[in-house]
Amino acid sequence: MGKRYNWDINPFQDFMVRSIMYNVDVADENYEADIYSSFAMILEEIVDDNDIKHLDFEIKMKDNSFKLIGKNAVTALWLTGIFPRDLNFVLKNKVFLIGDRKYKYNKKTYKLTYTIVNE
Repeated sequence: MGKRYNWDINPFQDFMVRSIMYNVDVADENYEADIYSSFAMILEEIVDDNDIKHLDFEIKMKDNSFKLIGKNAVTALWLTGIFPRDLNFVLKNKVFLIGDRKYKYNKKTYKLTYTIVNE
């Protein structure tokens, strides 16, 4: 049994789901610039215009599914729907705390992981 999708939590996820619903092959390189522009427009509503320069991602297709990969810690957070205030701190540190979660970004594998911090 499937899970019902919840809209309006993550604007990037919403964009990708809508694109797939309209049969856009999001992994097709011909759409790469359009997706980047759409993500930049989403960010214009959320972050300072100067911060959009940190937007760097890749879309990989494997086994009929796609993976959206943030190529820096800031983009990885943005793609998960988290918009930190201090981008320089996030970019300079491998480990950072946001709310009750301790995030770690691996620059070699481009993976963002977190653990719940007990108070």
